[in-house]
Amino acid sequence: MKTTHTFLIGLLFDVALFGSVSGGTRPAPSDPLVRQRSASAFPILMYDSDIGFGFGGKGVVKNRFKKDESFDLILFGSTKGEQWYVFTFSIPDFEIRQGRRYPLALDLKLTYDKILKSNFFGFGNGTRDNPFQFPTEITKLELILGHAFSKSIIAEAGFRFSAFSAYGFDPAWGTIASTTPGAGQSRISSLNAGFRWDTRDSQIHPHRGWRLNWSLEKALKSSVSDWDFLKIRMETSAYASLWKNHVLAGRFWTQHVSGNVPYSEMSKIGDSWTARGYKADRFLDRAMALTSLEYRFPVYRKIGGVAFTDAGRVWPGIQKFGFTDWHGNWGMGLRYYLENFVVRLDIGKSPEGTRMFFMFGQVF
Repeated sequence: MKTTHTFLIGLLFDVALFGSVSGGTRPAPSDPLVRQRSASAFPILMYDSDIGFGFGGKGVVKNRFKKDESFDLILFGSTKGEQWYVFTFSIPDFEIRQGRRYPLALDLKLTYDKILKSNFFGFGNGTRDNPFQFPTEITKLELILGHAFSKSIIAEAGFRFSAFSAYGFDPAWGTIASTTPGAGQSRISSLNAGFRWDTRDSQIHPHRGWRLNWSLEKALKSSVSDWDFLKIRMETSAYASLWKNHVLAGRFWTQHVSGNVPYSEMSKIGDSWTARGYKADRFLDRAMALTSLEYRFPVYRKIGGVAFTDAGRVWPGIQKFGFTDWHGNWGMGLRYYLENFVVRLDIGKSPEGTRMFFMFGQVF
């Protein structure tokens, strides 16, 4: 569902329940936490040459029990077998707690994702494209606890367990082989910690502010985990309001993974969250860097547009960082702004072709 190649239809509408008002507004940080109930829903209908007809939907219910909590559910399936299910519970809701000091926040996320058309191109920044694809399956549990020391300084710690499977090895394809780290079945148990300085006026649709995020994730080998690696990530993003509802947003993201790591956990360039003009997982290695620039503008009522450019590359280690041989792309997209989330459609163009992505949430 995350990549479409042929034709995509989105049924865009907002279901406002419990007296909610769409538009993505939230109370000023000085106001008390709001106990207003709200819900947003988005039905999905699409066609893709790889997965066939896709159908499903996403819904968010906020403050149903008047505890500032939120429930987020995505259900998606296709006629050729792709399945994607995501459930997220947050308390307080991530948008309600943005710009506020709070003693404790909890985020619980369950994901099941079966993709029939996964890619593998080998390791390194100069790998060749290939048309071969194979099925993968992942089940993931994530639990994160957070504490806001002030309105903009937040610390987080959590746990992740993933069960990952990749099938259909055929070395003759030049694609994933049984000797590739992480081929077959893998289990990952990891602990993570992060620190964030966040002055954005919103997490859903920021117009101004900064976000600096540093995080460490340590996977531990045990009876229920097959890997032992350390992942370090640093990401900075900035947002400037040019005039009413026109926003210029930029991001720089770098990451390094060391230790015994499966290919599915390596740093990557190429997908709907990184370089949008390239196939998913197009470039893999231990380290990566990525820059993105977006100009976001209103189109009509809840519909907005975006012009963007991305550029990034991978290295065998962050000590190899340099400014040559970066993979760039540019593109256009649409945004549909609901009260509780954003729906996006991006079309990216690179020297390797044109890619179309349908997803929820801003890229950054």
